[in-house]
Amino acid sequence: MQSTSQTEVAQAPTIVETFPVIGITCAACARSIESLSRSVEGVRRADVNVASATVTLEYDPLVVQPADIAATLRDFGYDLIYADQPTTALAEATARERRALAELKRNTIGAAIGTVPTVALAMGPWHTEPWAVALSALLTTLVLGVFGRTFFVRAWSQLRARALAMDTLVALSTGIAWSWSMLALLAPSFLRASGIEPHLYFESAATIITFILLGKYLEHAARLKTNAALTALVALQPQSVHRRSNGDVQDVPLSHVQRGDYLRVLPGERIPVDGFVVEGESWADEQLLTGESLPVVKRPGDRVYAGTLNGDGTLTVEARAVGHGTFLGSMIRAVEQAQSSKTPSQELADRVAGIFVPIVIGIALVALSVWVLLVPSAVSNGVLAMVSVLIVACPCALGLATPTAVAVALGRAAHLGMLVRNARALDAIARMRHVVFDKTGTLTIGAPRVKDARWFISAAEQRMLAPLLRAALEQNTHPLSRAIADWLAVEPSGEFQFEQVRGRGFRAWNDTHTVLVGNRDYLAEEGIAIPDAPGVVATEVFLAVDGSVVLGVWLNDSIRDDAAEVVAALRAEGMILHLVSGDRAAVAAQVAAELGIEHVAAPLLPNQKQEYVERLRREKQGAVVMVGDGINDAQALAAADASIAIGTGSDVAIHAADVTLVGERLQPLLSLYALSRSLKRIIAQNLGWAFIYNLVLIPIAAGVLYPVAGIMLHPMLASAAMAASSVSVVTNSLRLRRAG
Repeated sequence: MQSTSQTEVAQAPTIVETFPVIGITCAACARSIESLSRSVEGVRRADVNVASATVTLEYDPLVVQPADIAATLRDFGYDLIYADQPTTALAEATARERRALAELKRNTIGAAIGTVPTVALAMGPWHTEPWAVALSALLTTLVLGVFGRTFFVRAWSQLRARALAMDTLVALSTGIAWSWSMLALLAPSFLRASGIEPHLYFESAATIITFILLGKYLEHAARLKTNAALTALVALQPQSVHRRSNGDVQDVPLSHVQRGDYLRVLPGERIPVDGFVVEGESWADEQLLTGESLPVVKRPGDRVYAGTLNGDGTLTVEARAVGHGTFLGSMIRAVEQAQSSKTPSQELADRVAGIFVPIVIGIALVALSVWVLLVPSAVSNGVLAMVSVLIVACPCALGLATPTAVAVALGRAAHLGMLVRNARALDAIARMRHVVFDKTGTLTIGAPRVKDARWFISAAEQRMLAPLLRAALEQNTHPLSRAIADWLAVEPSGEFQFEQVRGRGFRAWNDTHTVLVGNRDYLAEEGIAIPDAPGVVATEVFLAVDGSVVLGVWLNDSIRDDAAEVVAALRAEGMILHLVSGDRAAVAAQVAAELGIEHVAAPLLPNQKQEYVERLRREKQGAVVMVGDGINDAQALAAADASIAIGTGSDVAIHAADVTLVGERLQPLLSLYALSRSLKRIIAQNLGWAFIYNLVLIPIAAGVLYPVAGIMLHPMLASAAMAASSVSVVTNSLRLRRAG
């Protein structure tokens, strides 16, 4: 690999990708992987998510490749999975995770088979018999050396990397218990000569390994469920496709498809790319996009999307976007990015975990030292205290408290029709106080509809001229013309030539009639008088035939069906609601009045919308959330504490937003708020349990209650409590699957 100067590296473009990593067990592991990854030249940033077992890397592809980073991590016991296609990488990672789960199950069962008789021997009347002690030593050595071997291998790798993690604590505690017991077994007279009673802790070491393996198995099984949303999204993309070339159809891997290829999609198959139908007719289930499973007819010229389900016809599709570039690919990337992003509470937990293991080792050594110095005759109690502290303080629950809850919440959001790109946004939405809505395309449907109309001719003339007007209107593609044509609801009659008058209207004519369609100014310029018309706050369009106005139409953008319900629900939650729009002030005020929104600002340019949001943030009266859909909303969306885009809006707005509501409805906004609040509550419960667990049990494990109550926390109970803490955090997080 060619060397690159620091200046060149700083200026080179970088790539941000998320990779599965096998071997992540706790927050301390995450810190190790982040540190190791950043030590590789060309890597700018590394963020590990414990719950999803992934690392998001920002790197310079001219300096380093994923294979180089994977090689570095592999030396220290971690396996980074990379591939050309995200589907391949995730499939490989999922397969390995399932194999790891199966191996965990085998090791747990094997450890239990060795541990049960060891505990029985230690507690039975024969526990002092030489044969019983020898058999206990043999079984415990088998449990640690075979079924628990991975803890010692990883601990050694972490020590080489000068990083301390959960495996370090497990290896230290069980290794010390086994070593002390072997010393007591092989040299009891030496210990007695030193005034130390040679107690054996074989059953403790074996039980610790078994309980921790059981906890890791349950935690691992639950963690696979937290990634179900991402796995389900990837499963929507077929691995092979039917590509048509020179009249032949061949099955090729999806990774070989390029833009412009023609693909055949058979009945019942998933559409593999974003593109357009060029041959065939069928219907598609686009629930992935709209949340509705109603069939959508697909004919030549219609757009299709990767991951949607083809119906009962065969389609030939021209690929316009493949892999990462498809809408499904953007959804997969969004979920990955959101899982890799960290909430403030997770950042706090990570900082604590980074210094937690060294502190715990220090506390364990202090506990041993105090027992040795103050109660020389009870050195075995000091060993017991040290082992218990090392076990009970494993930071698994602390490291899983936030990322597990976030992963489950992201999966639930996807199920409810919400695409979350940034987990931090969920924290802001949970504490939002101001909700700023764009008008057109957000609170309204973004398409004009006839609000009022008045004919200025007789009924007989209306019947005669309506087909003529419809034919003239269909010459123009402007949304206003289409809306009026639909309102006329008659079959068009006649052919016209057409001339657009930009910003004012158009002229259509044939050998018999001339039709003018436009605003007051356009018709006045043409010398056509406008009859008296109702004073409606709307867009006016007048239609004239052969120099006389025959029809006046007033159009407004219709309010979304669920907008009033959503606004009322947010107001009931105590939100302060705002409407900002580039439309006329009177139109914006009318929409706000109909919905009950108090604060209105219009007309505003895009930068003025941004300034409006920034002013609200400076007032610091709670989080500010912006909801929009258009290109002119992108600046305001980026300026808010959290931003939400309507899925039918512009690509710019969708990419600028933290959350996209897939489909056309606003209702998911309420589910998003409820989900965010539930997530915040679950994280608080998880962190509270993790901190309280350690604050209470570490002192007890160290022996602070022994002088007053004669109580010592046995290592077996410590390992059971540690496993239970991790499982409880994951189980509590899984409650979010029903939130929202």
